[in-house]
Amino acid sequence: MMKLPAVSGRCAEWMIGVVCAVALTGCQYAPTASGEDSRWIDLFDGQSLTGWSQVNGEAPYRIVDGVIRGTNVLDSPNSFLATNEAYSDFVLEFESRSIGDANSGVQFRTERAPGTWSGVVGYQLDIDPTARRWTGGIYHEGVHVWRHAMARNPDCQAAYQHGEWNSYRIEATGSVIATWVNGAPCAHMVGHHHASGFVALQVHAIGQETQYLGSFTEWRRLRILNNPDSSDLRLTQRAASIEGWLENEVSETEIEKGWRLLDFSNESAAFASGSDDFEFVVDMRLDDEAEGLLEYTFGVPGATCTGLYQILNDVTLGEGRAGSTLMGSYPDKYAAENLSEPGRPKRAYSSERWNRVRILVTEDEVQHWLNSVKVVEYPRCETTAGPSEETHVSLSLTTQNGQIESRNAKVRISEN
Repeated sequence: MMKLPAVSGRCAEWMIGVVCAVALTGCQYAPTASGEDSRWIDLFDGQSLTGWSQVNGEAPYRIVDGVIRGTNVLDSPNSFLATNEAYSDFVLEFESRSIGDANSGVQFRTERAPGTWSGVVGYQLDIDPTARRWTGGIYHEGVHVWRHAMARNPDCQAAYQHGEWNSYRIEATGSVIATWVNGAPCAHMVGHHHASGFVALQVHAIGQETQYLGSFTEWRRLRILNNPDSSDLRLTQRAASIEGWLENEVSETEIEKGWRLLDFSNESAAFASGSDDFEFVVDMRLDDEAEGLLEYTFGVPGATCTGLYQILNDVTLGEGRAGSTLMGSYPDKYAAENLSEPGRPKRAYSSERWNRVRILVTEDEVQHWLNSVKVVEYPRCETTAGPSEETHVSLSLTTQNGQIESRNAKVRISEN
């Protein structure tokens, strides 16, 4: 892999967005020196781990050549080196590189959670060297849910350079969180799960997988800006795609991106628009016997398309069933499988966890998504509207067995 050349001084932000995020040649974003703004706090002095404590796990953290190195070891749960201080609203910048193929990350707004596998609960910026390339995404450590995976952000996926030093930025203000990798906008989410907590460097568990033994991750130039002003934030440079996790509420940030709530209280909803390209999201929780169908219809009178999204508690009911009848499938037509993480099973959650169901209709195709991964895609039918005709969209959930709870139903309409 070609090593990126060093760049003196600060790159202009428009160059970062165009050159680093797209071409990734000739320019690599780097945090400014702390001396340029006295409000920034260095979290690591390059010489000691003063201000840090290990939380959970047995992976060793040492200072090597002026950087923090965490090394993967066998038979240890996830390990974290955490700041002794907690932070609420902030901008965090750091550089990191991974040698070997083990996953790692950086926690923020995180707390101790004794008795759990990870020992912590909170948000994590993921550092992912695998082929799926979800570096920059936000994983909810201790809850085991992706809050914003990178399956729909190819620019972010292309930004990470494995084996090289990569620069990262996290902005956390109120309920809004945004991340960047080498200047490319990555995750953008809204949620009230955690308001404050420590920052922590993660070394991921590898069990007894010896191919990861000796892999390590290094961090340097860790610094934080507490209680930033709006002028400190990259408000206009955040990722266009946003994940909202407010309960039955759409944030101002989501509204700016075209999202609005749908009343799905009676397990049905309908709306009209000038476009039949749309994105529908709803969270569902399924009891052990849950089975149902989510039907969606869109188009104009005389030219409509209809599809079905299978709702099923795969964990308790999936054994022995045909693939085309499992959660996320178009029943008896298109079997759901993990199209975003080749070689991995799809993500379907049991009765204690909410599943995020997403139907995405574009000009050419219909996609089913389940818990951050695409599971079905098929060509859409033709629905040609006249110049004055509105497209009508309807959604209806039929529960056939058990109980299906729903919340957070919302829609984003694409403007043609």
